[in-house]
Amino acid sequence: MNKFLAQFISTVLNPIVILAVLPFVLVYKATGETSSGIFWTFFSWIFILIFALFFFIGLEKKYFTNIDVSIRKQRPLLYSFSIGLSVIYAFFLNYFKAPEILFIALFGLIMGLVVMELVNRITKASVHVATLSAFVTALALGYGPVFILSFMLIPLLSWARIVTHNHTRRQVVIGATMGILVTLVVYVIFRYIV
Repeated sequence: MNKFLAQFISTVLNPIVILAVLPFVLVYKATGETSSGIFWTFFSWIFILIFALFFFIGLEKKYFTNIDVSIRKQRPLLYSFSIGLSVIYAFFLNYFKAPEILFIALFGLIMGLVVMELVNRITKASVHVATLSAFVTALALGYGPVFILSFMLIPLLSWARIVTHNHTRRQVVIGATMGILVTLVVYVIFRYIV
């Protein structure tokens, strides 16, 4: 029962699921327009689908041994593709005059991917936990104290990743720390420096 629940939590709080809702959350907060949030969400889904297609082809071709990319040596390909795709996404955001908040989020995503790649050279960190930690930190910074409760999802997902034997305690702590710190650094840069 615990393993089933842990797998369910891991699936629901998967980075792709979080990235699928992130554009709406950010654009709606920045513009107050539901239609703009929906448009940029659907636009962003094109790139999320391209990533998913690359990922599933990689699974089929055995570049990745499983859906969690558990083998550390396989992760750089995923990070490199993600960074390249993010640069193309940035080009289109600029071309179509996207809200500034999407550029800020994209900067954070690229920064997070670079940090994950650097950490990956030393140890494995949980991308699931890092993504969720970044998301709930952004929610709390953008929407206020009521979203501080969403931080309770971090230990829940951490527990799930440990129970499913995808990560150790150390790896989920590294992931959580990275997600929170990268988000805070991006927030400080764009709030107080840029």
